[in-house]
Amino acid sequence: MIEIYLLEHLRAFYECGTLSAAAEQLHIAQPSVSRSMQKLEDILEVTLFERQKNRIILNETGKLAAEYAKRILDEEEEMKAHIKAYDRSLHTLTIGSCAPGPLMELLPTATASLSGMTLSAAVDTEEKLLKGLWNSDYGMIVLAKPLPNEDFICKEYRSEQLMLSVPPFHPAASYKEITFADMDGQNFIMYAHVGFWEDVVREKMPHGKFFKQEELANSSDLPSFSSDITLRMIPSRRNNRINIPFSDPESRVTYYLIVLAKTEKLLRPLLRNL
Repeated sequence: MIEIYLLEHLRAFYECGTLSAAAEQLHIAQPSVSRSMQKLEDILEVTLFERQKNRIILNETGKLAAEYAKRILDEEEEMKAHIKAYDRSLHTLTIGSCAPGPLMELLPTATASLSGMTLSAAVDTEEKLLKGLWNSDYGMIVLAKPLPNEDFICKEYRSEQLMLSVPPFHPAASYKEITFADMDGQNFIMYAHVGFWEDVVREKMPHGKFFKQEELANSSDLPSFSSDITLRMIPSRRNNRINIPFSDPESRVTYYLIVLAKTEKLLRPLLRNL
């Protein structure tokens, strides 16, 4: 059996190129690295190095062994991280969402449904949410589309309507609804951490300018954005502002709650209450 420390020493030598540099990286004496290389050759029953005066270098077989060592060590680190994340998921629920709106209502319900568990939340991209769910970094994610896959439990949650938020004297304040094209080219205050909504408005209003100054959003006369969720959960967003729904199809989304099928039992009390 090849001990892990031998692979670590081989990887360090491969990356550093000399015994002295590898020893420095590993914080051990140079003779220890030299003995490890010799022991590894004995175990594998092959020659890994070309030995020259005052130095050794990897031969082609040694380079192949070093690549395997690196791969094995990377997989070991991945295994450790995955197991730790899974164990943490048994006591801690981290909910990831593609937008902040769903979390405003979901977190209080989760707190009430999962007594004894520590809760946290984050807004992230769809790619990172799915990867985090697989790796147990997230116990539940919220996406703006369903995920038909037998490895997942997917449940329709709720919808969100994007709105334009303007002061009462703004030219658009009298509109019952508005389109992205109507507002393209305008300046906007953009709240931070709005998830995929930022991509939507930037794509649909390519000539607009978006200023991320959340502290000014309530006091500025510039248009900003709200939604039916944020207006319900943060009533102050209504103060001195007129909120007009966008009529474009991209302005309304349906959210889906997604968990791994193998962890559904742990989250069943929460899923029942949604």
